[in-house]
Amino acid sequence: MTYLPAASSLTLLCLLPGLSTAQCIPGTVTNAHASAVYDAYLDPDGDGFITESGTPFTNGTTEAGSFELIDASVSGWVKLIDISEVSGDVTPVCGNADLITDDDGSDFAYYNIIDPTPGTPSSGDEFMLFRFRLSKAPNGSFGYNFLIDSDMTYGPGIDANSTCGNQGFEREVQFANAGGKKGVSVYDVDGSTTFTSTLCGQCVSNLDAQVACAASSGGCNTPTPSFITFPVSLVHLGIPSNTNTNTLYIASGTANSGNATSVLGGKNASDIGALDANSTGCTSCSSLSGCELFDCRTDCINAALLSTLPVTFAGFSVVATAGGHRLQWTTQRETDNAYFSVEQSTDGRQWHSVTRLPGAGTSTEPITYTYVHAGSAGKGSYYRIRQVDYDGTFSFSPVQYLSNGRTSAANRQLIVYPTLVQDGQLYLNLAQLKPVQPPTFIITDTNGKTQSHHQGGGSGILTMDVSGLPAGTYFIRPVKSAVVSAGRFIKQ
Repeated sequence: MTYLPAASSLTLLCLLPGLSTAQCIPGTVTNAHASAVYDAYLDPDGDGFITESGTPFTNGTTEAGSFELIDASVSGWVKLIDISEVSGDVTPVCGNADLITDDDGSDFAYYNIIDPTPGTPSSGDEFMLFRFRLSKAPNGSFGYNFLIDSDMTYGPGIDANSTCGNQGFEREVQFANAGGKKGVSVYDVDGSTTFTSTLCGQCVSNLDAQVACAASSGGCNTPTPSFITFPVSLVHLGIPSNTNTNTLYIASGTANSGNATSVLGGKNASDIGALDANSTGCTSCSSLSGCELFDCRTDCINAALLSTLPVTFAGFSVVATAGGHRLQWTTQRETDNAYFSVEQSTDGRQWHSVTRLPGAGTSTEPITYTYVHAGSAGKGSYYRIRQVDYDGTFSFSPVQYLSNGRTSAANRQLIVYPTLVQDGQLYLNLAQLKPVQPPTFIITDTNGKTQSHHQGGGSGILTMDVSGLPAGTYFIRPVKSAVVSAGRFIKQ
């Protein structure tokens, strides 16, 4: 099934893969998904475009800012971290297994978390969409893989199951475009460089992997650069829909075979996304080989993720007042932040903007924003904050649900920042706790051993000195709270 928007016969020919070498129309769906189950996620308005405007991409360097909005998205399109991914770094050059960047040399892959019922983030109706850019549509048998750290622990001495070639990934998602394992599968790879068990075997048909024409082919200069997008149920990934995307580590790679071939360890990998095969961008990796080289590269990607986070939400709360619902959110840092759009929904699916507030541009200091949604008192509402960059790209805050004047317990999270502690100062946003008395917090390491206790101070922002902790990954939680999720941070 192929979407063919109204156009001349020449345009129609360009949309059919393999029939023409003419430039395809950027933004058009060239191979649509087959199952109606995914209609709401893969081209929701059915217009044959992956752009919100329903028209071609007009600027190859800001494609993500034009991606079609999905009503039930709780994250927006999140781009995978890039260090030095380039076009044409595998053989054949700009081939079917080659992940490629946009014209700016970045933005080669994305993910989007979808949840029609965000008030219950683990109810089974949650999906993740994966999207990546190739120099051309898949042809032959290849595996397009995403590695996921689902327990927020990564690295030797941090993740209990770390091993050479896999220092912390628990899940491996593969889209095989052909071969005996064609389709989308999810595998358990915890503590292994091979598939230890199949969690979702060919559970999404290869016919439901959408192919669309990209605007940019980086340095490949190919006529049909393509975005591939496919869905996966979050049930198989082991993460809830309200996970903090700032701490979610996802890496990508392509495999030489599409017949369930892992890219872990690097043995079968064609292209490790974010790193050029010839010049990794991580100079310490150049002397290594085998699984050590793979680990060095994925460590480098993870370090870049932690150190170059975009606008970081350090807290978001909604409370009922006599004048309406009062929304308050805090950013730890902002980079090229144009504005915030406050969005409201009555069902968690259909969202509309109720106001827009200017951002701070670029700032390294915490900033708190407040807005009262007048006339909403007594009504149940979902809220989220859309943060929009100067180039049009955007991200979402966690979703908050207010019912009968109370925030849903499912959304009560302990907000900890910064994720990467370098100066010994850790901050906690206590807005979600609403403690009767000052709470006590406990910090544990990845083995569950208690490292320290800290006494809270009522409400607001709590500053904690963690300079005495050794370098590593830690979890912090209130001692007496079963409904508030633990926060995670890494001490350098």
